[in-house]
Amino acid sequence: MKKKILYFKNLKFQKKSLEILNKNFNIVSSDKLKKNYFNNIISILLPMDNFYSKEFFNQFKNLRSVVTPTTGDIHLDTNFLKKKKIKIFNLANQKNNLNRITSTSELTIGHILNLTRKIVLIYKEFIKNKKFEKHNYLLSNKMLTIGILGLGRIGKHVAYRAEALGFNIIYYDPFVDIKKFKKVKNFKQFLKKTNILTIHMHYKKKYLNMLDMKLLKLLKKPSYIVNTSRGEFINEADLIKCLKSNIIEGTGLDVLKDEFKKKFRKNPKNNILFNFFLKKKNYNIFITPKQGGSNKSAWEITETLIINQLIKYEKNKI
Repeated sequence: MKKKILYFKNLKFQKKSLEILNKNFNIVSSDKLKKNYFNNIISILLPMDNFYSKEFFNQFKNLRSVVTPTTGDIHLDTNFLKKKKIKIFNLANQKNNLNRITSTSELTIGHILNLTRKIVLIYKEFIKNKKFEKHNYLLSNKMLTIGILGLGRIGKHVAYRAEALGFNIIYYDPFVDIKKFKKVKNFKQFLKKTNILTIHMHYKKKYLNMLDMKLLKLLKKPSYIVNTSRGEFINEADLIKCLKSNIIEGTGLDVLKDEFKKKFRKNPKNNILFNFFLKKKNYNIFITPKQGGSNKSAWEITETLIINQLIKYEKNKI
């Protein structure tokens, strides 16, 4: 008899991925979960759409693994899972395989070009006024320095692409030393030399609201921020103040604070930064709804990687 696994429909796995799962397991869909199934579920495939707590996991008495196709675990009660020795499978240990995925870095470059060239704002202005006007206040790429916070897999992808477009590249990362790009060892000096700050760090709780007014003010003018990593890095109230006072020229975000929680998903307007974005149409601020990994080829790779980890783990278990 095939082992039962719980699959959350919000994952929206592709047909091929579901066929592989169905071949190896008895899939219980989240919308068809019944109480008499709880004790037979040995693994849960979870999306990053809520915080899954001790109370949730405690319902499954024979649970031995949790699978989530993300590089982070901010949406999981990791302390409880570790205490219960429930295995966590995600993409954090798949760096070499993930090198083939460039979708987040491509989106980052898109945000950078949109902010610095004001593409969408100028387009809206043109549609409104129907006038061909020059905007000679815009700077060329070679006059701007991109500061990459975290030169890991995605950070490197961004660096190579941005360099090809003519931007100056510097980075801050105590754990990496890549001679091709200029490393700045002092974080405050790194910010002072950076026009466009783009964040590509792995999130930990100690980094909550790390980028506050004090640090944002250090950025070189004109200043821009792009975040396709985790919303928790930025003090959102301070970022709004910086935008209002022109300390920050513009920001492009693919993530917001607490966006993985159900409360946020139910009403994003409760997030102060998203609310500001909706009301202030003339500001150079653009938010994309977590589109970093959203393309067909990326999904094929990540889904296969995560499913194979689960199959391998369960192969020799009863």
